[in-house]
Amino acid sequence: MFESEHSERNWPIWIRYFFLIGLFCIITRLILDSQFRQSSVLYILVPYLVAVAVYKLLPRPRGETRMARFWRGLLGTLIVMLGTSAILFEGFLCVLMFLPIYLLFAALTLIVLLLTPEEKDRSHRLKSSILPLVIAIASLEGVNQTLSGQREYTISQTIIAEVSVEQINNNLREPIHLNAKRSPFLSLFPLPTRVDAGTFKEGDIHKAFFSYHRWGIQGFNSKHGEVWLKLAELTPYKIRTEVLKDTSYFSHYLTIHGTEINLRPISDDRTEIELLIHYRRDLDPSWYFGPLQKMALEESAEYLAKHVIARNE
Repeated sequence: MFESEHSERNWPIWIRYFFLIGLFCIITRLILDSQFRQSSVLYILVPYLVAVAVYKLLPRPRGETRMARFWRGLLGTLIVMLGTSAILFEGFLCVLMFLPIYLLFAALTLIVLLLTPEEKDRSHRLKSSILPLVIAIASLEGVNQTLSGQREYTISQTIIAEVSVEQINNNLREPIHLNAKRSPFLSLFPLPTRVDAGTFKEGDIHKAFFSYHRWGIQGFNSKHGEVWLKLAELTPYKIRTEVLKDTSYFSHYLTIHGTEINLRPISDDRTEIELLIHYRRDLDPSWYFGPLQKMALEESAEYLAKHVIARNE
């Protein structure tokens, strides 16, 4: 099928893919088991290395255009990524969140490689060395505290609800049912399978249990965890919680410290509800995961404010 321009490397393409997938399984596993598992090393450097390896090792049909070679190279990087994820038992949600930044740096790398002549003079060598330098610098974010950006955040959601403060407090005493329709983005994330709420008193600890089926098949490659939420402060107009324990699937990516609900009565049957969520971003780069996690928590806060706190049943 392919008439390679490099006959000395005329290995079957499936062997090349097996080699690349195996190599990057080892590299990814080593990073995941190291202190760099949440840094930009995994999310920027690895896509760059995959793209370079695919560009160098996959056969090149004679007469192929640069555009055709780009799309074939990008497909190759996607195959390596999916193969590596399957072997390492990564879940579909992790793959979905990783895919945009992975394809971004893989595509950027392939474009630079395709636009750089094979026979480089001094000026071309200088140009081709810029991308590895940029990748190296960008990959440093998160390798230690000095090279990390802002991590602590608070998101706020405020709504005006046609319910009284008394009704809101009654809502929070009742069992929580998360059966309202969620946005397409929120629907990607699993809901708790069970909530042990106990009583609604200051100092109580409520427990939520999660089961995440990484490949969408119950009982296969599943992750189980729980969140313990303490009612740290409880008044008719303020409810503050603290997260004491979080072993859910999401604890690998962000740390939620707690929540705060502030109620401001406007009239007898109208209340301003402010919901605050305090959390720490644990993944880098910040310019990618920061907005992504902020969007997820803002949508979650809006859902909770409208369909749990302010429900009027």
